[in-house]
Amino acid sequence: MLRSLLVAITATICIAVTACSDSQWVLRESQARSWCAGPDTAITPDLRISGCTTLIQSGRETQSILAVAFCNRGNAYQDYKGDYDRAIQDYDQAIRLKPDYPTAFNNRGDAYHAKGDYDRAIQDYDQATRLNPDYFQAFNSRGVAYREKGNYDRAIQDYDQVIRLKPDHFRAFNNRGNAYEHKADYDRAIQDYDQAIRLKPDYATAFYNRGYAYQHKGDYDRAIQDYDQAVRLKPDDAAALNNRCWARAVANKALEAALSDCNESLRLRPDDAGTMHSRGFVHFRMGRYDEAIADFDNSLSRDPKSADMLYMRGLAKGVRHDTAGSDADIAEAKAIDPKVAERYAGYGVKP
Repeated sequence: MLRSLLVAITATICIAVTACSDSQWVLRESQARSWCAGPDTAITPDLRISGCTTLIQSGRETQSILAVAFCNRGNAYQDYKGDYDRAIQDYDQAIRLKPDYPTAFNNRGDAYHAKGDYDRAIQDYDQATRLNPDYFQAFNSRGVAYREKGNYDRAIQDYDQVIRLKPDHFRAFNNRGNAYEHKADYDRAIQDYDQAIRLKPDYATAFYNRGYAYQHKGDYDRAIQDYDQAVRLKPDDAAALNNRCWARAVANKALEAALSDCNESLRLRPDDAGTMHSRGFVHFRMGRYDEAIADFDNSLSRDPKSADMLYMRGLAKGVRHDTAGSDADIAEAKAIDPKVAERYAGYGVKP
């Protein structure tokens, strides 16, 4: 996410700062400040970094201004360059200069989060919210980190705080819905996705997530409707196309449209094992067993321990009178997931 620049330190970088006269520095400082913290989207990341570096190296700025310059330079390294280690170094300096700087703690937490160090990120979000109890962005980010760790109840508590502080935060509703979905509380998740969509009617992600929740409830028609909206809003969403393909295959309807969805998803995301499986299931539904087996072969080459793919390949082989191959695949699938046959029976597919 591109973070808003923290303060307008206000509006010709001095290449050798120490060589500048006071009058020269006043003029050049104005440009450096503009580049370091100005809101102009035309400012490139390199100019942003250059402006902040000039202020940092000038020897003329207060500790408070230096802290902001380090923080803003860290933002540029993080948001534009993806250099999280370099960003963390700058946030460290900002915090050293200004220990009560909640934004620097939050942004350092984001960098650790991006590196997958969720525990270290949570420590920084803790500090940010301690320093600013109304810092809803930090609560939201901490909730995401807890969700990544699988602590869904703790994530929900943080999303609750975000919504209390900012009731129109559509992403917090979506994120809380994700946490409830992970807890298999699909009805509660759908309520949150409903609210996210009410607040932002063009929120493709919430339509996708709500479709996924309806899919888990077995309401494939309602899931397809939401995937329709997700694809309408974001036509290149390979995941939404795949899920709509799968939902249509399970519902055993609009199979040509399902096949088209899977093909488009694979064009966008070639060789994705899950989508290969979905297309294989569509081919199976259409009675194209050789094509189904080819897709299951492809998907299993990428995910060889998938019970679903093994089971469906076994069924397709059985129809093609490969009894030994069928028995072997089905036995291996059941060894991996004893409930796989029951699941597909629920889809109307049996040996």
